[in-house]
Amino acid sequence: MQNFFRIIPHEAFGTKPIIIIRDINAVVHNYLLFKKKADNTNSICAAVLKDDVHGLLMVDVAPALYKAGARHFFVEELFEGIELREILPYDDALIYTMAGLLNDEEPYFKQSNISPCINCLEQLARWNNCWDNISKGKAMIHLDTHMNRLGMLDDEVELLAKNFNTYTSNLKITGYMSHFYDIKGNDHSNCYKQLKVMQHFLSLLPKAPVTFACTDSVILLDNATFNFDMIRPGIGLAGGAPNAQTPISSEAKHTFEVYTKISQIKNVKKGETIGYGGAYTTKRNTKLALAHIGYKDGYLRSFSEMDSKPQGVYMVIGNYKAPLIGKISLGISTIDVTDIPDEILKKFPYAEVVGPNNDLKQLADIGGCYEVLAALGRPNKKVANFTLAQFEERYS
Repeated sequence: MQNFFRIIPHEAFGTKPIIIIRDINAVVHNYLLFKKKADNTNSICAAVLKDDVHGLLMVDVAPALYKAGARHFFVEELFEGIELREILPYDDALIYTMAGLLNDEEPYFKQSNISPCINCLEQLARWNNCWDNISKGKAMIHLDTHMNRLGMLDDEVELLAKNFNTYTSNLKITGYMSHFYDIKGNDHSNCYKQLKVMQHFLSLLPKAPVTFACTDSVILLDNATFNFDMIRPGIGLAGGAPNAQTPISSEAKHTFEVYTKISQIKNVKKGETIGYGGAYTTKRNTKLALAHIGYKDGYLRSFSEMDSKPQGVYMVIGNYKAPLIGKISLGISTIDVTDIPDEILKKFPYAEVVGPNNDLKQLADIGGCYEVLAALGRPNKKVANFTLAQFEERYS
């Protein structure tokens, strides 16, 4: 347990029951950790900013990363790319959309100077037809190394290799990319299988810069083998990692804190059931409190603590753990505050949901992946949202 517990004055909450605090300087710090690893292999360090940087907000993160030297940015969809171009209207800020070139999007890509990551030959043909041999367009080609999701599989790669000049006559191909599909855990054999597929594809195609991995390759795998010409950290910028025990570095920082008000402390006897379905039975005489965050606020229902499926999720109040008990409701969760002194509950009428005492990576491991960050980071009328700099300026 950390010694630090953030002091939040009641006026910071105002009428909102939840507070989010985003540390943009920590995002930059984490990016520079990745860049250091990329520099060791002469690779470019790009930044993946999809899903509004998992709730950290592009409008704050993108300018800070650009100032830190980032010039290559990946988003998921075109609309995100257009928003990012408005934030970074600079010629040397290169923006790529990983979802590809969907129907009738060509004019918008051209207008905003955004490069699609082409996922099939049909997209490539359409994009090529938008340009001529003089004013060439740019594109990155996504090669599907048997994830069977986005990108070109073997048959399309072979057709592309045989007809490359025809398909790309009006384009400049800025690189090839692919993506790992099985990085969590400790068995990385599928990564090496994908590597062999990628090497085969590259042997068929004209030479161009290559970016294979996302965050994971610079944490768990051999950098010299997997970094290629560019790495694309995404969740790692937010302080995430493939597994809770394998951060990019011991120096990696938390970027995201969530706090919620607590109320209605009550005592229930041993053997009572808690919440919907009576799914949790108290193991002792229990003092419980209501935390005003639920699954509609992004607090995943899969975290629920039930007799049939113990998870071990907790919140923190003044450096004391408050275990989650019962099913998470729409806007309320129940926590066990039996072991927390009354004076602490009086002093801190709120709980840390995610933060320095409650590692986001551990929640992601319990929840299965990082949907918890994407969920908590979504726009929410219940939330007072601050950058750390804003919060400290107003309330420190």
